[in-house]
Amino acid sequence: MSRKYSVLLADLDNTLFDFSASERIAITKLLSRYGPVSEQLLDKYSAFNDSLWKRLEKGEITRKQLIATRFTEFFSSQGINGDGAEAAPLYEKYLSETAVWLYGAKKLLLRCRGKIRVYIISNGLASVQFPRVQASGIDKITDGHFISELVGYNKPDIRYFEAVGESIPGFSKAETLVLGDSLTADIKGGAEFGCDTCLYDRFSSYTGESGIKPDFVIHKLSELYKILDI
Repeated sequence: MSRKYSVLLADLDNTLFDFSASERIAITKLLSRYGPVSEQLLDKYSAFNDSLWKRLEKGEITRKQLIATRFTEFFSSQGINGDGAEAAPLYEKYLSETAVWLYGAKKLLLRCRGKIRVYIISNGLASVQFPRVQASGIDKITDGHFISELVGYNKPDIRYFEAVGESIPGFSKAETLVLGDSLTADIKGGAEFGCDTCLYDRFSSYTGESGIKPDFVIHKLSELYKILDI
């Protein structure tokens, strides 16, 4: 029996990289410039930032608006005396310097070599993602990467996935699996494009109530070995 999948489109943050850990490091460095940093403050930023990226996915705000207002709004909401416009590039710099692998991610990519082509798909900022990709060495063990800011569209926009498909030699939707932790960006976008999808449900939080149905749900990256036949 031949292998079904020849291409894996893998999300980067919180799928291959531990973005939550990187975010924690970067935001702690930033906020410590303006005063004491508590776990509660870090949690508030993480929730606020996540809400902005969800709005970007839905097309409610643009990437430019997200970057321009993120810290201005957060500082205002928390009574932090600081220049939000000044903070934005500093945060991006700190974030670009941190790349933390998730357990099993590098092993998965190495097992794919010579069997499955792997391409990174990310909604992150190019100025942040490129340094992280290069510093981590993930670019040496994958076949390419597609950063939405450079593609011109964000996941789950079908135009993003169309541009990705058009850029991959010999691409076939039927032979492609989309892997990601986000139902609304990775799974929804991949399914609407016509590919099989796999949700990386690291914390076992998927209930199925959203109406978005992945073809596979895994809790460990090693569970992909069987799905990909590697």
